[in-house]
Amino acid sequence: MKRWFELLFYVTFGAGMAFGMSSFTMLSGLNEIVTGPWVVVAIVLAGLLCSVIASSVAELASMFPSSPGVRTYLKAAFDNRVSLMLVYLYLIFMVLVAAVEAYMFALVLGAVFPAVPAVAAVLGIIGFTVVVNVLGLELPKTLQIVTTLLLIVLIMVLGAVGMARGTQPPGAHEGWEQAAKVPAAIGMAVYLFIGFEWITMLGMRPDSYKRTIPLSMPLAIATNVVAYSCVAFGFWRLLPHAAIVAGTTPQVPYFTALLGPGGPYLALGISFLAIFSTFNAGVMGGSRLMYALSREGILPGWCAKMNERGAPVGGVLTLGTLSALAALVVVTWHLEILAAVIGSAFVCFVYAAFMLAVIKLRRTRPQARRSFRTAVPEWLQWAVAGAFPLLGLSSLVSQPGPKSIPIVGALAFTAAAALLTRWSHARTEKSKRATPYRPVLEPEA
Repeated sequence: MKRWFELLFYVTFGAGMAFGMSSFTMLSGLNEIVTGPWVVVAIVLAGLLCSVIASSVAELASMFPSSPGVRTYLKAAFDNRVSLMLVYLYLIFMVLVAAVEAYMFALVLGAVFPAVPAVAAVLGIIGFTVVVNVLGLELPKTLQIVTTLLLIVLIMVLGAVGMARGTQPPGAHEGWEQAAKVPAAIGMAVYLFIGFEWITMLGMRPDSYKRTIPLSMPLAIATNVVAYSCVAFGFWRLLPHAAIVAGTTPQVPYFTALLGPGGPYLALGISFLAIFSTFNAGVMGGSRLMYALSREGILPGWCAKMNERGAPVGGVLTLGTLSALAALVVVTWHLEILAAVIGSAFVCFVYAAFMLAVIKLRRTRPQARRSFRTAVPEWLQWAVAGAFPLLGLSSLVSQPGPKSIPIVGALAFTAAAALLTRWSHARTEKSKRATPYRPVLEPEA
């Protein structure tokens, strides 16, 4: 029973981390690139690509079964600076996602209760999640399971109801000519699954990396493929295409079409489940990564502070503060789509690095212990490693409007990550020089 509970936690963690408020925004964005069933085709293909990544990440995690594994196996495959750069991009992605999620929640809350200021909604949801994670380790885990299960079940049921009730005929623009646009849509659809690999930061015991975690990642991806496909088909059958792409919260008109005046309230409830499951998972995983980086001497010591309940309060408060600041910027200038596509592009490059790490470590450390070995052939690993950066770049230029803005934004965050990498590297080198060498003396006979 304990093993089943552990597997359930990992699956709900991976699925909940990926299925957030911004997932509805991405579904709206996907409908601007392709329409109708082609949205589901892009979702399924993106899920298959992420499953290949998951299998390779599972092999890496089995070699380094610990919470800072993402830092450890990237450092083992590449040098210290490349690893740090990728880890900082990883954390920037988390902050951007939290900002987008909070803003999306504020929009839905404003649709139901217009008097509530967006800033109050943003700070309220971030503050609530931070408090939950500061209170201990078990409460966030339990809430993650409950909220994600409820979210997925509701989405599947309501998606099926929309498909059954929908009467929208296929549009004239939904034919085979849409197939040429699917590759660009896949790049954006990858965003719908980002975060499944954060499971590796929360292994409950070393043996979990042998079977439970490798199994949980594809299960989380498959769960979200079904949920996204249900709601995407529901959107297509129930709403006119113009209504799906009209705003960044298509779930509001969808649930209104299903339930009438009560629809926005249901949309608000589901939106709360979505943002909490994503942000709670991100804080749980991100705070432990920051704790590990601080113990390594890369981040300041206060990032590793623990409270009496065993919660990594230093990392939780740091992530919460950065997320709140980023959310205020997104709210002020309405940068939700920009932040989402930049975050998606960053993770595409990180995923490519995971694939290259597996290939390199098999060559440089062929005899290293691997309790799990991916069945993905090397040629496919090379293909995916080459495809993901292209998918990331395509997502940057896939949205309508000036193409230079997302590119400049991505370059700015990349420069910030490079500066942080240089600072961290200099910090650790200075620490090494400041620590005098003390030879180990043999005990006297």
